[in-house]
Amino acid sequence: MTKIEPDRAALEIAYGQMHTTRPLDELLKVPNLRATLYAVARRHMKRRDRFDPKKMQANDND
Repeated sequence: MTKIEPDRAALEIAYGQMHTTRPLDELLKVPNLRATLYAVARRHMKRRDRFDPKKMQANDND
């Protein structure tokens, strides 16, 4: 199973959630911090995919 690579928007949101003073590009250069950032970004992407505004507008609750 391959891991999904997060997009830049997910990385920027994950960067904001990490509350660090280092720039995003510098975090991506450090292997341990990059792994942490990618994990948080993947978690955000899963949450982002669950939200469907059209379904909420139609009040279609499963």
